[in-house]
Amino acid sequence: MKRALTVFWRFGRAYLFYPVMIGIFLWLYVKNAHWVFGLMVIAAIFILDPIWGRMAKNAVQMWQRRK
Repeated sequence: MKRALTVFWRFGRAYLFYPVMIGIFLWLYVKNAHWVFGLMVIAAIFILDPIWGRMAKNAVQMWQRRK
């Protein structure tokens, strides 16, 4: 049962992450919030989504191989 809950938690996090972030962007736009809050959402995406870290690591490795 614990594995099933873990699977549902991971799928929920994976499928709801970007819609929630887009919703936050839209809410900030409607509320006419300061641009810094949008920047904070972008920073949260870069920090919380592991794929961006992997892409940055691969880009650095490719850059180092070119030299």
